[in-house]
Parts: sequence; C-alpha cells; structure tokens
Amino acid sequence: MLDEAIAAYAHYLSIIATVALLVAEAALYAPELSARALNRLRWLDRAYGAAAIAILITGLLRFFFFAKGPAFYVGNPIFWVKMGLFLVVALLSVQPTVHFIRLYGASSGRDAVVDAGSYRRMRGFINAELAVVALIPLAATLMARGIGM
Repeated sequence: MLDEAIAAYAHYLSIIATVALLVAEAALYAPELSARALNRLRWLDRAYGAAAIAILITGLLRFFFFAKGPAFYVGNPIFWVKMGLFLVVALLSVQPTVHFIRLYGASSGRDAVVDAGSYRRMRGFINAELAVVALIPLAATLMARGIGM
C-alpha cells in the first residue's frame, strides 16, 4: 500500500514539475533573450523533457503495478483520450525544443534576437502545449471515476 502511495506521489509530483517548467519557459521566452536567459531557457527545456519522461515512467508503473490495473485503463476510452493528449503535448514540444537548441547554438553564448515570425510561431506552440496540458487532468478525473466505461 505504501508503494502505491509513493508511486502516485511521484506521478503527481512529475506532473506538477512538468507544468511548472512549461509555465517558466512561457514566462522566460521573449523576442530578445540575454545570454543568461537563453541558457536558463535551455536548462528549463531539458528539465521539462526529463519531467515529462518521469510522468511516463511513473504512469507506466501505476498502469502495470498499482492503481486500478491495466484492464481498467485499456477498456476505458477516456484513458486513450488522455494518452492522446499527452502525445499531442509531446509533439507540440518538439518545435520549441529544436528552436531553443538552434537559437542557443547560433548565439554562441551571446544575446539573441528572435525574428518576429519565429517568435509568434514558437509562442503559439508553447501556448498550445499549455492549453492541451490543462485538459489532461480533466481526462484523468473522468477516467478515475469510471466515466467512459
């Protein structure tokens, strides 16, 4: 029972960290970035990826070994909606990550200016990530209550 509680706690903590890191990226990203801000953005994006992987790992642990078991989840269409939303967030995060890597590499440790078109496009991806990630707890809440069964 304690192991199940620890797995749930680790899963929730991973979710909170992922959302916090994404919000921090959104707050820090700007058309003009100091070398320090760009380095911080790079660090935040790496940590965001690690936290998302932690969600996946702890989710798989809960799926296979704890909570309600695989049969409950696989048979619930809301579970698949939740997985789809997670995948959408992951796919949306690719463009900003590639952008941050390129921007960091091109700046060579100096301040960087993002052209207006790239800035709007990346801001759109980040905002879309935030919007979709906000739907995942709704799906989880519905699923946990057996809605869709």
